[in-house]
Amino acid sequence: MSRTLTIITTIFLIFLALAILGGLVWANTLYARLHPGEKDFLVPWLAARTFLQFGDSPYGDPATQRTQVVYYGGRLAFEGEDPLRLSVPFPVELFYFPFALVTDYALARSLWMTCLEIALVALAFLSLRLTGWKPARSLLPPFLIFSVLWVYGFLPLAGSRAVIFVALAIVGLLLALRDGRDDLAGALLVVPFFKPDIAGLLVLFIFWWAIYHRRSRILAGFLMTLAILLAISFFILSDWFMPFTGGLISQINYNPAFTPGGIFASWWPAVGPRLGWALTGLLLVVLFVEWREVRRKDFRHLLWTASLTLAGTPLLGIPIIPQDYVLLFFPLVLFLSILTERWSRPGRWGVAGLVLLAIFFGFWIITASLFLAGASAALNGVLALVLPVLLVLGLYWMRWWAVRPPRTWSDSLP
Repeated sequence: MSRTLTIITTIFLIFLALAILGGLVWANTLYARLHPGEKDFLVPWLAARTFLQFGDSPYGDPATQRTQVVYYGGRLAFEGEDPLRLSVPFPVELFYFPFALVTDYALARSLWMTCLEIALVALAFLSLRLTGWKPARSLLPPFLIFSVLWVYGFLPLAGSRAVIFVALAIVGLLLALRDGRDDLAGALLVVPFFKPDIAGLLVLFIFWWAIYHRRSRILAGFLMTLAILLAISFFILSDWFMPFTGGLISQINYNPAFTPGGIFASWWPAVGPRLGWALTGLLLVVLFVEWREVRRKDFRHLLWTASLTLAGTPLLGIPIIPQDYVLLFFPLVLFLSILTERWSRPGRWGVAGLVLLAIFFGFWIITASLFLAGASAALNGVLALVLPVLLVLGLYWMRWWAVRPPRTWSDSLP
């Protein structure tokens, strides 16, 4: 009887999962048809389709012109408009090929968005596992909703940005490091390696940490995975690298990102750039000290330093767009887990739950208010600066507890 019940339950769960996936695909397809004006999926998807259909290089003029005609409603790009050249390295472009087999753009984008949504939920669960945070049962559903719908999760999801997979890979490689699975950690390190603006500093930190601790299997796993991807890429398209470089330069020129110095200069033209340089210098010194401090320390200290590195990267003067800040989800979860350890009763929402709600509603209220007011410059500045500043300050405020074993809630009482 129990075996029959188990089989029935399994079948029910399978059908429930299929129904949920079907609902997501339907909803995402509807959204894609109503909001077609995005570049982050259209450009690599159509470039891949051009390559598979006609054999033309995804970086060449035919693929670029085809994308322009689709994006600009039947015409080529005018002078001064984004030419929509492919700026994705070919090893990454390979992952768009399965979606390029789908002829309908809306359906292909819907399937891509469904994968992104699954990745966001997986990011939430893996972040909980990595930090050891066990939120109250009543807080878990809001936490999962938060992971998908908070401002910095919704923006890359709506824009179909692959950076969500980078965030998931980072948490996965940290889990692999904790469990001693260095080969897997090295393989996963390839994913953030291809996103150097927001994740490059973390990659350098992991390299430095692995070399110092003589974890050679991490480097071996990274080099082997990278070599395989490059070998496949050059075998399929031998001359992709230089056209990719040109596409990357075009992407930077026509889609400028934000730096603290640039934002400060728009607010205070006289001293803004100097403030940006001062902030960059201060953070570089802080990160240098913390990277040295983490030597020979336990994994908990490594997690905190990795979180500080991710949170501080947008403040170092590297051009980054807020749509990539989903990588800061894990540092946020680490901060919330420390709050729970110190000041929350078991089974209660506590301070961490209140902070979660404040971040969710606070950022959405600010975003909606500035967007409706037409203050796009102020909105970009707020989205680019506020979260990383809050996380850096919060992580440093909790540093003493973060790098030491957790205590019980009663131990934190005065």
